[in-house]
Amino acid sequence: MSTLKPKQLALIVLALAVLGGWSFFDAFSNVGYGPKQPIPFSHKLHAGTNKIPCLYCHANAERSRHATIPAMAVCMNCHSVVKTDSPNIQMVTKLYQAGKPMQWVRVHREPDYVYFSHQWHIARGFPCQRCHGEVQNMEVVQQAKDLKMGFCIDCHRQNKAPTDCNTCHI
Repeated sequence: MSTLKPKQLALIVLALAVLGGWSFFDAFSNVGYGPKQPIPFSHKLHAGTNKIPCLYCHANAERSRHATIPAMAVCMNCHSVVKTDSPNIQMVTKLYQAGKPMQWVRVHREPDYVYFSHQWHIARGFPCQRCHGEVQNMEVVQQAKDLKMGFCIDCHRQNKAPTDCNTCHI
């Protein structure tokens, strides 16, 4: 059995460090990530066909840093009378009546060290599709953009927004 020479060991350590760093910095790209949800929910039907505005369901985006998942009451505004015989809607109704939230699986996220505010971007008039893609055409919501720093910096430069570190990093 042969032993590793110091140069070989250094190369292996370097390769592992590079792969580990790449994995860390690429962890938030997630392009194409569209997890299975507790019930099927079609943004294509709701936002596309029925033309329900994003901010109807994600109303907190106008006044908060987070868009948030809609409260069950928002779903029930329509589904107390629409498709009430659907097993999925019956599940929503049951959760609503029990005062429990739907356990949706989050699709879009940034690292903890990034401060992003939906409120600021909506106030500037940016459409949700700029970062989230053509959600109104998605049967299953998927992350359409890489949402890494380069994506944000490019947008900030194009729109003459600040690009200093303190703009987004807390």
